[in-house]
Amino acid sequence: MGLQSVMIFICILLSGFVGPMEIWAKFNPEQIQSQVQGLDEIQSQDEDVDEAEVKAQAEAKAQAEARAQAEARAQAEVRAQAEARTQAEARTQAEARTQAEARTQAEARTQAEARAKAKAKAEVQAQVLQSLNLIAVSLTYIMNYNDKVVLDQEYNTIINNLNLSNIPDADIITLLQELMDLLTNSKIQDHEREYLLSSFDKNVQSELKNRVKSKVFDTDLIISPYTSILTAVLSTGSFYFNYRSQMDTYAKQKEEGKWTIDSNTMQGLNSFYKKLLKYSWELMRKYNLPDEWRLDEKQLSIYTGILKETDLARRYRKLERIEKSFQKFPPYWYYRGQAAQEIGKNDEAARCFNQFQQIHQGILRRDPYAASVAMCKTMLKAERVDPVMLKSDLDLILANSEDADWGNILFVALQYARLGDSDAAGRLIMRNLDNGHISFLDSPDMIRSVGPALLLNARPDVFNRILEMVLKNDKIKNYDLLWLYGKIRNRDILKRIQPEFDRVLVQAANKSLLNPINIFKDNNITLFLPTRWMAENSLVTLYFKNGDGEKEFRFSDAHVMPNLPEMSVLTFKDVFPIRSFIKNKDSAEITISLVCEKLAMDNTETDGYDIEMVFKTQIIRFEEQLSKTMKYTNSLSKVWTPGVEAEKKSQDLDDLTVWFSKEKIILNGEAFGWSDDGVTLFISPDNPVSFPSTPSTTLDNGFK
Repeated sequence: MGLQSVMIFICILLSGFVGPMEIWAKFNPEQIQSQVQGLDEIQSQDEDVDEAEVKAQAEAKAQAEARAQAEARAQAEVRAQAEARTQAEARTQAEARTQAEARTQAEARTQAEARAKAKAKAEVQAQVLQSLNLIAVSLTYIMNYNDKVVLDQEYNTIINNLNLSNIPDADIITLLQELMDLLTNSKIQDHEREYLLSSFDKNVQSELKNRVKSKVFDTDLIISPYTSILTAVLSTGSFYFNYRSQMDTYAKQKEEGKWTIDSNTMQGLNSFYKKLLKYSWELMRKYNLPDEWRLDEKQLSIYTGILKETDLARRYRKLERIEKSFQKFPPYWYYRGQAAQEIGKNDEAARCFNQFQQIHQGILRRDPYAASVAMCKTMLKAERVDPVMLKSDLDLILANSEDADWGNILFVALQYARLGDSDAAGRLIMRNLDNGHISFLDSPDMIRSVGPALLLNARPDVFNRILEMVLKNDKIKNYDLLWLYGKIRNRDILKRIQPEFDRVLVQAANKSLLNPINIFKDNNITLFLPTRWMAENSLVTLYFKNGDGEKEFRFSDAHVMPNLPEMSVLTFKDVFPIRSFIKNKDSAEITISLVCEKLAMDNTETDGYDIEMVFKTQIIRFEEQLSKTMKYTNSLSKVWTPGVEAEKKSQDLDDLTVWFSKEKIILNGEAFGWSDDGVTLFISPDNPVSFPSTPSTTLDNGFK
């Protein structure tokens, strides 16, 4: 019996309506079998139907998948075709761009070559033009000034200083050779040139002193001591410019007509001017230069007259009016910018200086105009200048300055010092000193003018070199160095002049080893003082203080020691009764006061330096005094010392005498410990620090 029959049978049983027997009675086996077979057939038919449906579904699914795959392939083919078209279009566009870029690059190269050729042509034109105009201007200067010094300057600074590599035409060289031959015999002699340069140094000193003197007492000079000095150096300029601006001053120092150019040379210059005109015409045509760019004799005479104008505002206005004719001539822009700067038109000055540098062709190997323009530019913005641009201008100044242009070199050194570059500043200061240019350190006024700027942040070797030179200069006194110390607070200055304190000695005796001229008598006190303390405007006073009060004494006479001019001997008469002082075992204090005053510019104020040297009396045996005195004399070089044995015989070594022991030094209110062994700085009462006997090689000495 099939599964369906069994299930039907079970269902009937579960129906609960009839019992099993009843069912069995109603259905005989054959009937049941027949029914079951019918059901099986139905089931078989259903299964066949299900299989057909499944198969149909599978076929439909397969067909759908096939269609999807076909569609996907079709879409892929479409995409591939689209991508192929896109790539083809991209290749076409890339090829087009490449061709366009190639055409652009070719055009750019062509344009660049054209610009380069045009630039090269313009440079050659400018070089030819500036060369011809420089020669013409030099001739005009020489003939208008009729001065051998101007002739000598033009020969050395312009004509014999041309950069031949920037002169494109041999005809210009020919002109230069002929002009040099013409001028050679009229140049000033070497000794005359040295005399003039010496006068120039004095003019620079005077300008520095006048510019800075009124600011000596300003705190700005100490906080930033550079600006005033730089302005003063810029104002004096190099000798090339200074001579022309100060010709009246120089003329007073020479014999009338001494430097007038002889008539033969003047005639030769006139003839040469005609030849220059012919060459200029040929060269202007050859290089296609407009004739209006050439400066003719009349224009140059007017130009030279304008430069002699002393009223700066009027000079500026006149220069402004001739711009059209002189716009291609670089020195014109320098003079116009300088005049603008002097009358406060700083923006206009900057424009003029920039114009100079744009058209400047480097015709001269070392161009005083280029150096002066760069110097002027650095001062226009003062503290606000860009350090990179400033250094570029400083390099330009040095590149266009000779060793003789020590003012330019000092200017650059001070600019580097202002930037904090002590190495660069030190190298340039050493360059000036090595070349013998020391006028900026040659007097007390110069020390007060430029000393703070030079020494404030100086390298140790530069610091020591400057102080060595200053200490060898008898015109500079210790007060000047102490003034400098008071301004920059560098105790290395005190170390360097420590011997000037160590060699001070006070004595009271009837006779002494230091008495070759027998000046000790009665109750006198004698002061041995280094001569560098003896300035014209100094006052030396002795104060004697004991239980009875204080007395003031002025020295009665002063002598320079015969065998040691570095030392002076001052005598103060009748200060105190020495014999009774010893007998009563009294004590006293002696103060040597040194005051040096310097008048301010308006003569209403004084800037002084006060020094007090304090001594305490000691009653000691003569033998001890003799030992101390011998120690002192041994410290003096070249000093004449009388026979010690004779002194011993003339005096009982057990006799008592007065010794003045060193106690302290007060420098403008700043106190230092002092003894026979040297100067001591008291950082604290329990921690004295002595100055070394030799100068320190480092500025950072721990005492700041």
